[in-house]
Amino acid sequence: MPILGIDYEKCNNCQICLNACSRYFRRDEELNKMVFDDPNNLCDSCGRCIARCNPDAILYENIGELLDYEEVQDPSKLISYENMHKFMIAKRSIRGFKKKKVPKDVLEKVLDTMKYAPTGANIRTLRCTIISDDDKIKELSDLVMDAIIASSNPRYSENFIKAKKSGIDTIFHSAPHVIIIHSRNPGDSMNSTIALTYGMLCAQTLGLGSCWIGLAHGVLGSNKEVREKVAGIPGNVWGVITLGYPTQIYYRVPPRPDIKTKGLDELEI
Repeated sequence: MPILGIDYEKCNNCQICLNACSRYFRRDEELNKMVFDDPNNLCDSCGRCIARCNPDAILYENIGELLDYEEVQDPSKLISYENMHKFMIAKRSIRGFKKKKVPKDVLEKVLDTMKYAPTGANIRTLRCTIISDDDKIKELSDLVMDAIIASSNPRYSENFIKAKKSGIDTIFHSAPHVIIIHSRNPGDSMNSTIALTYGMLCAQTLGLGSCWIGLAHGVLGSNKEVREKVAGIPGNVWGVITLGYPTQIYYRVPPRPDIKTKGLDELEI
């Protein structure tokens, strides 16, 4: 049980923990103090009580590193809307990479950001496989193209046959790294999308380019032999991205249509 209880030497009886989580915190009137009560070990370790307790009085273990910095109380102080908006809309799908591997410590930064992505019920079952061997990436690319050619999909098959004859990687675009996110939890379908988005945006701050590879995701998700014997992944594949230093430069943001929205016009300016 990661949440162990309350450090009463620090607790000021403010009852914020009760506000953060009324399921497992309660006020004991007889003892005149807050108590943590989870006899069935149902706490999902979301950490809201830890994050909201100003005197740092929540006792816990095996949850991970606790981060504490001034701006966490008001994230708007970290970055303006204007800068954040420009950063996010500048994100492009990169399909051209330098022949240079990303250092381990840089990849660790991307993964560290991904672990903070929100998940349903705070369930943390996602797993990540990074493929960096060029031969392995080529083998996986060829198998994905073969599977799509065999499907006789008119949108891809003919072009993929030409690409294979020419030795062109139209799946991973000769990226130095392929990142596959997977788990045995069916609920991770949405969780993985959020985590990979966190990772791709983090990667952009480090000068890296990325691209979501839906075709590889589809083949790995449906082809057990490729998934297990080639990629070495058990369970479900929820997403595949490439990562590396980009060779492509974009000089402007392409236009996008507005999202059709109901209810906005009813709000006051």
